Amino acid sequence: MNLRQHVQPYQEAMTQWRHQIHRQPEVGFQEFQTTKLVEEELKRAGIALRSLNTETGVLGVLKGERGPGPVVVLRADMDALPMQEETGLPYASQTPGVMHACGHDGHTATLLGTAHALAAIKEHLCGEVRFLFQPAEETLAGAQGMIQSGVLDDPPADYIVALHGSSGLKLGQVTALRGPAMASADKFTVTFTAAGGHGGFPHQTRDPVLTAAHFITAVQEIVSRQVNALDSAVVSVCAVEAGTAFNIIPRSALVRGTIRTLSNAVRDRMEERLGEKAAGVAATFGCGYEVDFVPCVPPVVNDGAMVDRLHAAARNVLGPDSIVESTHPLMGSEDFALYSEKVPKSLFFQIGILEPGTEPIHGHNSRFDYHDEALVPGAAVFCQLVWDLLGSA
Repeated sequence: MNLRQHVQPYQEAMTQWRHQIHRQPEVGFQEFQTTKLVEEELKRAGIALRSLNTETGVLGVLKGERGPGPVVVLRADMDALPMQEETGLPYASQTPGVMHACGHDGHTATLLGTAHALAAIKEHLCGEVRFLFQPAEETLAGAQGMIQSGVLDDPPADYIVALHGSSGLKLGQVTALRGPAMASADKFTVTFTAAGGHGGFPHQTRDPVLTAAHFITAVQEIVSRQVNALDSAVVSVCAVEAGTAFNIIPRSALVRGTIRTLSNAVRDRMEERLGEKAAGVAATFGCGYEVDFVPCVPPVVNDGAMVDRLHAAARNVLGPDSIVESTHPLMGSEDFALYSEKVPKSLFFQIGILEPGTEPIHGHNSRFDYHDEALVPGAAVFCQLVWDLLGSA
């Protein structure tokens, strides 16, 4: 079966779905209209819906008619970002201060097209395909609720796959890295406290702002001197809050940031190291301190055999030149990692959305848009992967 040709007739529908979702973007856990659209289209395709313990998010279940077999989960994220769109597109966001700046509209439309295409050939499939439409990926909080709702259970999932549009790849290209592919993400808030006082008499108090400044410098020593140079880690301070006036030494200074690693072994040590730095700097400058460390997600780890399956699928539906060998992991993060922890045979791959001859506009940019011509290639790869796992010649 030529699955690229099978998927092609869904181009117009996928484009319409994407434009509708793009016009009505919704931030994490507020994807009510998107959830309604997805549910309606899955029902239209004859796909059963499984109840979830969440207000947003959808799980569709398609059982192959050839009998028992593996369970394959295909996942798309649905949430938008809290930023103002500046694309000027005819289908631009109609919600002030919210836009699809990371391509989740494209991911959702791609998976909807995949669901319709696979439902049309269910007589050739065994086992089960689950279509997982997840809320709140941008906050790294959505996957956990889906897992708690049992999307990977009853029976247990054997495989899980997700795609992400990439402006670094041309249309019709795919890539995936074996092993750690994206970094873990944890966040921290460190608050330094003192009595406060007059800016002209710093000797009469302690200075939490000065303490915070030294802490910001000190935490970089964790990566440069306490992590093996062959490992990867990032500590970034991204927010500093202190003071209300030019002549008042404030009572507190707050530092927020993120830590990224590519191994759980390195990740496990970072909280302790961060606390040591905060304690040492606070003691040096005579301030109190408090550390709030919030673990978010582990690294995304791709199964090597699943990457091989991706390459085989891409060659079939996109051609031999579609595969771009990935050379290094990304230090961005994805809560897909929580699924891959539960389902080792997992794959998170990138698909090209860059039109040849154009300059890339990467995600989280107010001028970003997902290319409509990437919808069929994405759905075709999804379908081919499922066919290779559950189908017949």
